[in-house]
Amino acid sequence: MDIFSMPLSSRSSAPIPTRSPEHILLVDDDDLHRSCLKEFLERRGYLCLEATNGVAGLEVLRQESISIIITDNNMPEMDGLTFIEQVKHEFPNEILPLFLMTAEISNPVRLRAFKNGVYRVFEKPFDFQELCGAVDWVAKFDLHPPLSTKSSL
Repeated sequence: MDIFSMPLSSRSSAPIPTRSPEHILLVDDDDLHRSCLKEFLERRGYLCLEATNGVAGLEVLRQESISIIITDNNMPEMDGLTFIEQVKHEFPNEILPLFLMTAEISNPVRLRAFKNGVYRVFEKPFDFQELCGAVDWVAKFDLHPPLSTKSSL
C-alpha cells in the first residue's frame, strides 16, 4: 500500500507549508481613501493594519509584524516622508518595501522618497489597481523579510 491509497487519518506527514499573507501598514489621514485601499488589498488576500498619520504608524510598527508600508505624504502630526525617515532611523536593519502616495509629485518630493528607499511614488489621484499590482509584484518575489519588532522589545 502506498501513501496515496492510505486513508488520510493514517498518513503521518508534516502539514504542507503555506505562505502567510503579507501584513500591510496603511498610513493615511483620509478615512475614505484608506478604507478603499484596504478593501482592494484585502480582496487580494493581504492583511491590512491602519494608522491615521506617521506618529500612529510608528506605534503600529513597534507592536506588529509588518511586511509592506503604504503611506500618504500630506498628513497632520507627521507627514509620510518624515514617517519613512523615522522608520529608517528606528529600524535601520530592516528592509521594508515602501510606497508613497502624494498629491505633490515635485522633483524634491520624489528625490527625498527615493533617497529613503521608497520603491514607488504614486501621484494622487491614482489607479488603485496599479498600486495593488505593484504590491503584488513585491509580495510575489518576496523581496523582503517582514518587520517583526515584538521580539526586540
